[in-house]
Amino acid sequence: MSSISTRTFFYILTVIATAGCVKQVTPLGPSRLIVNGTPSDTIVRNDSGAVTRDTSLGFRLTALAPVQTDGFFLPLASSDGLRLAWQQESNFNWPLLTALPMSSLSARGAIAVREIDDTKPSHIWEGSYMLGRSCNSEGVLVESPQADGARWIGVLPWKGGEPQWLLHDTAVNAFASIGPRGELAWSHRNIGQREFSVTVNRPEGKFEWPCKPNESWLLPIVATDGIFAARLRDGVLELAYLPLRAGQNMTTLESRPAIIFRNISMRGSERLAYQCIGSLSPDRAVLADGSLLFFHPDLGRIVMWQPRTDTLTPLPFGTLSASATSSKQLLLSFRDRLATLSLPVDSIRGPVTLLQEPWIARTPSGEGSGPGQIMLFLPTKEKCSVAILTLE
Repeated sequence: MSSISTRTFFYILTVIATAGCVKQVTPLGPSRLIVNGTPSDTIVRNDSGAVTRDTSLGFRLTALAPVQTDGFFLPLASSDGLRLAWQQESNFNWPLLTALPMSSLSARGAIAVREIDDTKPSHIWEGSYMLGRSCNSEGVLVESPQADGARWIGVLPWKGGEPQWLLHDTAVNAFASIGPRGELAWSHRNIGQREFSVTVNRPEGKFEWPCKPNESWLLPIVATDGIFAARLRDGVLELAYLPLRAGQNMTTLESRPAIIFRNISMRGSERLAYQCIGSLSPDRAVLADGSLLFFHPDLGRIVMWQPRTDTLTPLPFGTLSASATSSKQLLLSFRDRLATLSLPVDSIRGPVTLLQEPWIARTPSGEGSGPGQIMLFLPTKEKCSVAILTLE
């Protein structure tokens, strides 16, 4: 049984910019509505140098049944965009979320899944379950802190049933993500130790970044042409990138001089690393050109890092999340709105407000997701509104 309401809008928005400052203007009087309009973006500069921007676009917003959440984790959408998973309940705190040794709290949580257009969960797992960072066609990644201090990683099947444990040893395994070829990347440490190492299971074999004294590797992301991770070293937070293509092998010793680092903050911590990288879905954090999206704590916005040229491209101030709909467009979440932004970033084509609410966009990937279809989430303390946004 499904519960869906659909609203279709076609807007033309007028934007005026002077001296490189982009400002969206609400026209006086009735809005200009274009029915069945063709998407366009036109820039006109007059003799005085003022710039007028006319942007027309159409979209369809399909509201789905909301989900009950623990107020912290965003839901995850399957790669085909047809299923949802969410943390329905939890007693988690920051030490538990970041898998620190002082996380003495006994973890309790409930994870639920459903078909995208259902109104109620199809399966619920209760116990020591923490929603992971990724999902695939088989299920959703889950972490399970154990009573002895270990931490397991497994998959909760979309069809229900017992967890399929991928890592169930005596180590503290955390921050797992799934790569584009099915790679499994995760951080791990010994019980009582604080520093994490990283391991990636690739089709070519296992790759490892073992930690050194006062060094910790966190939140790995496998991209098409390499591996990203956060590194804490003597209190400094850095981003790391290793160019590593499919079919290419590299030992740990060979990889060290090949790693590209970018300093992010001199006041680094596991919590700050989680806020910078863990808030973005790993399968949507890397853009088509290889740039990594992350939240920069000192700049107060989402930033694109291109490791091959070591360049940072800040997005507009106040952006809390970003998701690419194509190689030429991002959806940006602010505290009070959802906006589109054309790529490459410039001073004229600033963000254009789409919705006057702080929806967070997640673009499904894989076969089955329609062109332009985006999942939207609007979280509150105890529930999260869900919708599908289709750009015309």
